Amino acid sequence: MDVRTRFQRLMRFEPVDRLPLLEWATWWDKTIERWHGEGLPPELVEGGAIRDYFGQDAYRQTWIPPRKPSCPAPAYHGAGILADLQGYEDMRPHLYPDAREAIDTATLESWAERQARGEMVVWLTLEGFFWYPRTLLGIQRHLCAFYEQPETLHAMNRDLLEFNLAVLEALCAVCTPDFVTFAEDMAYRSGPMISRALFDEFQAPYYRRIVPQVLERGIIPFVDSDGRVEQLIRWFLDVGIDGFLPLERQAGCDVAAIRAGHPGVRFIGGYDKMCMTLGEAAMRAEFDRLLPVLRQGGFLVGVDHQTPPAVPLDAYRVYLRLLEEYAIKAAAPPAA
Repeated sequence: MDVRTRFQRLMRFEPVDRLPLLEWATWWDKTIERWHGEGLPPELVEGGAIRDYFGQDAYRQTWIPPRKPSCPAPAYHGAGILADLQGYEDMRPHLYPDAREAIDTATLESWAERQARGEMVVWLTLEGFFWYPRTLLGIQRHLCAFYEQPETLHAMNRDLLEFNLAVLEALCAVCTPDFVTFAEDMAYRSGPMISRALFDEFQAPYYRRIVPQVLERGIIPFVDSDGRVEQLIRWFLDVGIDGFLPLERQAGCDVAAIRAGHPGVRFIGGYDKMCMTLGEAAMRAEFDRLLPVLRQGGFLVGVDHQTPPAVPLDAYRVYLRLLEEYAIKAAAPPAA
C-alpha cells in the first residue's frame, strides 16, 4: 500500500497494511542541535529531510501566512504589533500577499508529481480565526478585544477569510493537499480560552465559509490547538471540522474518552512526549494505552507536540522502533 493510499484509507476508517510512520510536528531547534552532537548528520536541519533520514513516510507541509515579508515581527512571543482598528488599517499594506505569489509553485509541482504516484501526502496549514488576530494584537489585547474591539476582530477575520480562500484556490490549481490544518492554539490545560458564544460570533461564521470549499476539494480539515480541547470538539464539528491535533496528554486529553463521545472524529498526535526520557518500558506502555483507539482507525499517532530537547537521539530511535511495531500491530486483527 502506498503512502498516500494508506493515509486516505486510515482517515476513512478503512483497513490498512500498517499505520503511517510520521512525526507531524517537526523537532524543536534545540532538539536538533542536541542530536547533531549525538550522530544526526549536521547538514540535516529541515523537517522533511530529517523525516526521510529516519525512514518515515513522505509528508510535506506548506504554511501560507497572511503577511508580506515587510510585516514587522513582534518584540517577543505574544507581544503583538498593533493596538486597534486604526493600527490594523495602517498595517494592511504589509499584510495579505497575492496568493499566487505566496505559494512556492515549483516546489508544489514537484510534490504534486510524487503525490500523484502515491509517494507523498501533502498538507496545507492556514492561520485560523483565533490565532491570526492574536498574532497582530498580542495575547492580552486580543482576549480583551472580544469585548472592547469586536469590530477590529471582525475586520481582521473578514480579510483573513478572503486571503485563505484565495490561497486555497491558487494552491489547488497546482497541488491539492490531502489535509489542511487550521492553526488556532485556543486552549490551555483547563480548556478553551473563550466561550462558545464568542466562538459562534467571531470564528464560526468564517469557518462556515471556508470549510465547504475545503471539503468540496476532497481535503480533510483539522484544527491544530494545544491544550485541552474536549469542549472545542463539538464547536468545530458544528462548522464541519472533524479532525483534531495534537491532543496533548499533559493537558489532560484522553483520545479514548474523546473517541467514545465522538466516534467519527479523526486524530493526529496523542502520544505523550513526556514519557520519552523514561525508557523503553514507559514508551511501550504509552503505545499500549493508545492501541485500542489506533485499532479503530482515523488516528495517525505521533508525539503530542514537538519532541523535547531532553530526549536523546538513542531514545528517539527506540520510539521510532516502537512506532513501527505498533503501526503493524494496530493494523492486524487483535489476538483471540
